[in-house]
Amino acid sequence: MSATAWALCAIAATGVWLHLHPGRGRVSTAAAAGVPLAAVAAMVAVVVFGVTRRWISTAFAATLVAATLATQMPLFVSAGVSTGTRVTVMQANLKLGLADVDALARRAIVRKVDILTLVELTPQAQQRLSRTALSTHLPYAYVMPGRGGVGSAIVSRYPLRETIHFDEFEFNNVRAVIDLPGSLPTAVYALHPIPPYPYDPGNWVREMGRIRSILQSEKVSRVVAAGDFNATWDHAQFRELLDGGYADAAEQSGAGWVPTYPADRWYPPLIGIDHIVARGFVADGLDAFAINGSDHRGIVADLVVR
Repeated sequence: MSATAWALCAIAATGVWLHLHPGRGRVSTAAAAGVPLAAVAAMVAVVVFGVTRRWISTAFAATLVAATLATQMPLFVSAGVSTGTRVTVMQANLKLGLADVDALARRAIVRKVDILTLVELTPQAQQRLSRTALSTHLPYAYVMPGRGGVGSAIVSRYPLRETIHFDEFEFNNVRAVIDLPGSLPTAVYALHPIPPYPYDPGNWVREMGRIRSILQSEKVSRVVAAGDFNATWDHAQFRELLDGGYADAAEQSGAGWVPTYPADRWYPPLIGIDHIVARGFVADGLDAFAINGSDHRGIVADLVVR
């Protein structure tokens, strides 16, 4: 039994290392998504060592429990509810344009969404979306559709200006500026770095670094950056995006683990790779919802202007 417990300790220690270390290879980037399971491994090791009365080993395993939980605790501590101008942001991955955009439009309208970011938007999906009532609810859009998973869009209740398409990415990553009520300019990004699998993970590392550079150099003080980052909280490259006043809505609202992928299997989603990141706002809540026809769950956050 002790050999099993020590193996579980090794898994837990590896989980902490994966959380802290910016992995660059296919194995490390994939394994980092499973870091929350490291806490479970450490807890089982504590029980095994305790039953066998190996107290020093039990204390060591308990230390690993504390270390693994420390990597996850920021996701469960809310920054507190704020008052002020509220903005509702929704993000959706349309799975190569195959998602049910009619149902998505209805949800966005009922939820009174102000900003909607879309990735994997194809020309066909764009046409279907334009025939929904969403075009009345969110009449302004900067759309860069593409074949397969390339396309993206920013759809808004408010006019868009200063639009940019970043052409150094494999997929379309776009930016626009909107003026919220009260003349509050806000830069909005729809982001979709290339996934580390089945592609070269080095390209994902490069694109995540480029996104960090773009966000850190943004001159507009208020920013909303939403999309499929192909990264979880436990990828150091994702947390590096949060420098300079940025915060992940799941972390800031204390929403905890919000798994969004894969959403088209017999089992529930396992990892959270869709995010809403913001600067100049406080997230007052984050929820995930099913999107018919997509392999991702959508997410929606309520943001309060600081």
